Amino acid sequence: MDTFLHASDLVNTAAMAPSFNWNNQPELPSFNNSTNPVQQIINWGQGIIVVIGIIGILFAAGKMAIGKFGRSDLAADGVGGLVWTIMGISLMLVAIPVITTLAGVGGGGQ
Repeated sequence: MDTFLHASDLVNTAAMAPSFNWNNQPELPSFNNSTNPVQQIINWGQGIIVVIGIIGILFAAGKMAIGKFGRSDLAADGVGGLVWTIMGISLMLVAIPVITTLAGVGGGGQ
């Protein structure tokens, strides 16, 4: 039985090991004309999507906080808005690699 527990721990540890490299330091595009203009527009669009997403999540959280004070319909509306906001942001951010692939633009600051 101990062998199964050790194997389970090994699988869990391997699953949690990061095997990806995300760029988690956002940067505004520069205006020195060294980047592709299509990539620059896509970078600005991605930044705008993130800002709109943050505003949407804060708006939904505000509805849920107000709903806590006796307006349960508003809290339920906030939860629904949060789900739709996260789904919309996810779809928009997934569309960016598709657009860069179809446009033939090197994405990810390459």
